[in-house]
Amino acid sequence: MADRHFPHKAGILTHRAYALRPVRSLAFRLTAWAAKGVLCASVGGVVATAWHARRAGMPPAQCIVAPVDESAQQKELIRARLALAQESAARAVVQKTADSAAADVARLNAEVQFLRGQSKGRSLAQDAAPRR
Repeated sequence: MADRHFPHKAGILTHRAYALRPVRSLAFRLTAWAAKGVLCASVGGVVATAWHARRAGMPPAQCIVAPVDESAQQKELIRARLALAQESAARAVVQKTADSAAADVARLNAEVQFLRGQSKGRSLAQDAAPRR
């Protein structure tokens, strides 16, 4: 009844060197990791959406559009157009003032150049005249 070969096989098995080997292939393990990542991201998205919906006080599928008062919208549009017209007029006035100032600067610069030329001519004439 006793197996005589068992002690011999047990001795061979106990003296071998064993190393762990992965049971599944690398492609399967990478696919499993990717699937777990996608699953975790989708669960996180669902949880975040539910949390925001709960915080806002309304269910996520029902977004109710508030009615808009047409007269208030028209008043706001008229107010915006008036503000734009005022801004355009103010910019035109500033531009006109800047152009006028630039023309004055050019005129004054020409006068200064002329006067400098006159003063140089006068100083040369005074140097040429004998002093007593």
